[in-house]
Amino acid sequence: MFRSHIVRLSLFSLILSGSLQAQEFAPKSLKLTANQQAAMGVNFAQAISVDSGSVLISASVTVPPEKQAILSAPYPGQLSQMVVGVGDPVKVGSPLAYFTSPQMGDSRQKLLEATSDARLAKEALIRDNELFKEGIIPQSRLNITKAKAENANAMLMARQSELKAAGINFDDPKNKEAFKSYATGALKSPIQGTVVEAHNLIGQRVDTGTLLFRIADISTLNLEINTSGFKALGIQPGDEIVIASRNAKAKVTGVSQAVSASQSARIRAVVEERGTLQMGEVVTATIQARLKPKVQDKTLWQVPSRALTSWKGQSAIFILSGTGVVLQPVSVISSDDDLASIQAPLSSGAKVAVTGIASLKALAQKDE
Repeated sequence: MFRSHIVRLSLFSLILSGSLQAQEFAPKSLKLTANQQAAMGVNFAQAISVDSGSVLISASVTVPPEKQAILSAPYPGQLSQMVVGVGDPVKVGSPLAYFTSPQMGDSRQKLLEATSDARLAKEALIRDNELFKEGIIPQSRLNITKAKAENANAMLMARQSELKAAGINFDDPKNKEAFKSYATGALKSPIQGTVVEAHNLIGQRVDTGTLLFRIADISTLNLEINTSGFKALGIQPGDEIVIASRNAKAKVTGVSQAVSASQSARIRAVVEERGTLQMGEVVTATIQARLKPKVQDKTLWQVPSRALTSWKGQSAIFILSGTGVVLQPVSVISSDDDLASIQAPLSSGAKVAVTGIASLKALAQKDE
């Protein structure tokens, strides 16, 4: 009984697969003269034979996280003066802007008080240590003095850490005039790089956390790629990426082992030949995957994405022939807004229609 179920399932699978294959329509020839093609606005572009391991993707040019820093307002206050602008190079500790805040002045006052308290507590501890050695005070008195000194030192470190985390410098030999106010300090750059974002908010009150500057070391660039899980299957670390439009190359360094809710996989690459790439732009690139997919006796071709159309539920293109055009079914391997990689039985030098597609489809429907 179990075997009969298996036989029935196998037969059903064969019938189903045969019906699915039958859905792919046969190539359809359409007779058209050159004058008719011109009247219909049909233009052609040459299909290019490519490596079967090539995958078209869109990539964002980024800077590694460890090579960039964001500076925000450490306290409520206002910018009194901008020192740098977008595109300016900066070094570690370079002043970016002068920032004034009453709360920052309070923090400096508390730091001064904590410094004095720590100094007095240290002096008291030294004195009580001497008194204890001479037998003048008991151990309990010395323990209380030690605890006070430890507390004062902890408070001092907390005040110092607060101002250090704020990234504020209160001394600049080149511009001493800016520090006449006790509540004014210079926002300093934590890294060496280039100012890629600067918000000119001079005179405006800003809240804590308001973005002011973004610094990046653009000497190293990465590519961030989000693509379909299907495309990512044949991609692995070490694969080369070519950005022909920017004369640049990159190498894949990581491929996510899971897809997001939108069924996209994330790929990361490091740029090895920069060319004319710029941080923040989105480019079209080709991944030369070493893990090449098997093709069914069909060469992989690259055509403009606008050449693709749909016919009877299948992807198709119109190919220029001696008597007109041929409506040819194709398999789309990968595509973006500009280019598409397809599997199709094309000949070398074949040209595909890139404009007038709607008119050609209308003509093909008349012959049905």
